[in-house]
Amino acid sequence: MTRRPNFLVIVADDLGFSDTGAYGGEIKTPNIDNLAKTGIRFTDFYAAAACSPTRAMLLSGTDNRRSLGV
Repeated sequence: MTRRPNFLVIVADDLGFSDTGAYGGEIKTPNIDNLAKTGIRFTDFYAAAACSPTRAMLLSGTDNRRSLGV
C-alpha cells in the first residue's frame, strides 16, 4: 500500500513571505517556524495581484502569467 503524502499549506491574505519568523521576519511565529524547520519551504513562489489566481497557481503548480506569454 502506497502512503499518501502528509502536507499542510497555509494561505494568508496580505502577509508577505518575510513577515513570518521562518523567513527572517520580525513577527514571532513559533508554530509556523517549527513547521518550516521540519518540512519543506517554498523559495520560488510568486503571488498574483488577486487571491483567486494565486490559489490557482498554488494548486496547479503553473504560473498563470506564463500561459499568457507575459
